Amino acid sequence: MSTNPSPELKLLFETALNDFEKRAGTNLFQYQIIDQLVNCESSDSVIKVLQEQAQAFRNFRGDDGKIMTWLKRTVNALYSLSTSGVLGGTIGLHFPPANAIFAGLAILLGAIKDVSTSYDALVDLFESFESFLRRLDIYTKIPSTTAMTEIIVKILIELLSTISLAIQQAKQGRLSEPHPLRYDVY
Repeated sequence: MSTNPSPELKLLFETALNDFEKRAGTNLFQYQIIDQLVNCESSDSVIKVLQEQAQAFRNFRGDDGKIMTWLKRTVNALYSLSTSGVLGGTIGLHFPPANAIFAGLAILLGAIKDVSTSYDALVDLFESFESFLRRLDIYTKIPSTTAMTEIIVKILIELLSTISLAIQQAKQGRLSEPHPLRYDVY
């Protein structure tokens, strides 16, 4: 069976990117880090880029390692999913959907750099992301289908939406518990 996603799926993801921009106030295509992420060839290189973004927060808050531990686990889970072939390429975008998530995480790390009270909420958020993405790992072990690709892209859209809500809250000076990832999108 073909794993080429439908044009509607591309439109859905583009709509999600526009929604992200409205909520977070940042266009992922124009965010400077996207060029670095597009050139990353491993999860370690993605983590290195994101660690640079997290440096200001770690300097402000101190570093007990929790943020980077969960960030690394989140990146590894998403990178594994994105490189497994399950996503069927880039769904016709300028960059793979996973890079949109990585860029969103970078923006979030920048937005919370001066909000010490957001630390525990951010750790919980990354823990939830990693746990959720790890469950999706099963999709990397079975033959890909168009329907599966569409489900995974819809899940990534929800993940991007959650990140944009967290950025919006962080810019307002507080990051609280994010809305749960919805399971009714597919």
